[in-house]
Amino acid sequence: MKKCKSKQAQKKMKTKKGFYWHVHHDKLLEWCYDYQERVNYIKIDKPKNEIKTRLRLFKKVKAKLPKELVEAGKKYIEAGKKCIEAGKKYGEAGKKYCEAEKEYDEAWKKYGEAWKKYVEAWKKCIEAEKEYDEAIVKLQLEKLHEKECGCSEWNGEELVFDEE
Repeated sequence: MKKCKSKQAQKKMKTKKGFYWHVHHDKLLEWCYDYQERVNYIKIDKPKNEIKTRLRLFKKVKAKLPKELVEAGKKYIEAGKKCIEAGKKYGEAGKKYCEAEKEYDEAWKKYGEAWKKYVEAWKKCIEAEKEYDEAIVKLQLEKLHEKECGCSEWNGEELVFDEE
């Protein structure tokens, strides 16, 4: 990059920042970080009927501002920086929340599927327990039957008769 020879040319290239009148339409006085950037924005993005007036009124404050205003301005700028930083963190947290929500939804779906399988298994367990209990009762009845009756016609399911 070439160095400017004249001090006036160097001054023109230097970023102009400071307190300006009418940086935006809804504030009388504001800190402007880059004069030329704002001018370019006005020329490109503002309605044609506003451009001339905006550029005419957008001027650097020449007088020395009251100390209270300058201090308040510094606090405002610092608060703005913190707000931007907090906004970034908020955005990152939102991203993480969305990822976690996705994982939560997937985990909830898996939980639901596991619950269904558990209920099915529980039903089978109850049926098996019932069958087991019935088998024990049947076995006990079989032994009691054998002891008391002792017939050979009972096959465990039914009476079997001789064929005629």
